[in-house]
Amino acid sequence: MNGVPPEVTGSWIHAFEEDTETTAVYRPADHRLRPARRPRERIAFHPDGTFVERRPAPDDRLGEVRGRWERRGADRIAVTFPEGRGTPFDITVLSRTGDRLVIAK
Repeated sequence: MNGVPPEVTGSWIHAFEEDTETTAVYRPADHRLRPARRPRERIAFHPDGTFVERRPAPDDRLGEVRGRWERRGADRIAVTFPEGRGTPFDITVLSRTGDRLVIAK
């Protein structure tokens, strides 16, 4: 990474079958993943700082939560929910290639 933060903007879908004990793998939203019985979490980092997370709700459909994201160094992203619809959290980006975003669990 040479001290340059990896670009994370875009829409990502969780490729949970590629996860390890310590990492979570996301692919671009248009990446073809094999069908799964459980819904796949989706996250989006928009250039204007908007963060969108779509995660399984109690009825297994994807519920959407909107927030804000900002860089906190070369590999850290802070996510907040100004409207109080979620608990703030940090994301540690371990790597980003053209079609793969890897974050720490």
